[in-house]
Amino acid sequence: MASASPTSRPRILAATGPLFMTPLDYVMDAIADAGYGAVEVMVGQNADTQDPERIVACAEQAGLSVPAIHGPFLLLLRNVLGTAYAGKAAMSMEIAAAVGAEVMVAHAPFRWERRSRRFLEEEILPMEEASGVTFGMENLFPVAGRSFSSVITTEDMDAFDHVVMDTSHCAVAGIDIFEMWRALRHKIVHLHVADNFGNGKDSHAPIGAGILPLEAFLAEVGASGWNGTITLELDCRSYLDTRDSLVQFLARERVKCEQALAGDLVGAG
Repeated sequence: MASASPTSRPRILAATGPLFMTPLDYVMDAIADAGYGAVEVMVGQNADTQDPERIVACAEQAGLSVPAIHGPFLLLLRNVLGTAYAGKAAMSMEIAAAVGAEVMVAHAPFRWERRSRRFLEEEILPMEEASGVTFGMENLFPVAGRSFSSVITTEDMDAFDHVVMDTSHCAVAGIDIFEMWRALRHKIVHLHVADNFGNGKDSHAPIGAGILPLEAFLAEVGASGWNGTITLELDCRSYLDTRDSLVQFLARERVKCEQALAGDLVGAG
């Protein structure tokens, strides 16, 4: 679990998830060229993301580490690693362990999936002990005003020992990011950081482009001594025309995150 230390600094990762249609080796090389040392890999339809040996090979070629694996829990990935929640979770933990990841990011079952929710209650700890990987539950958000996911609020998250806080998801759910951070900091092992346009959608916008006070939030995270990992999970679609534009975009966001963690952006502009 993440712990506090006056001199510690979170590691900043880039996410492969927003680039799931792009070959994994291309994505990792671009992320490395943007100055990142680590990456979060989303397990998806791309066979390379399901193969621990390919993940490790691509990461080593790019000079990256893989501290986090994101399991295929998105609706558009419903058939990846099978359709059963328990199977997805177990196989995702196995992939995470095989690549040396510290955290496997998970989404919760739907509220009506009682068997899957019971599986989580009974099997998370044995899976963690068997794999050496932390199972991190991520907060989601209502869709069209309806709370389909069983984990949205701070109270929902508090039922788990290790959690992954997503700032853009907080915005869609109408949750104050400072309140969730302060309530759950002792359980948060990983952060997904992105801005949000405030239009009720999960926009994963660049830092400073939306409604969230991310500069102040990241300054608080940086000053706290929390030493978990932060993934910049950003919508990259506007920067896919050329490799240079993608690299420059990812590099700009990394620098903004680093500056914000150091407190350099608070009050700027």
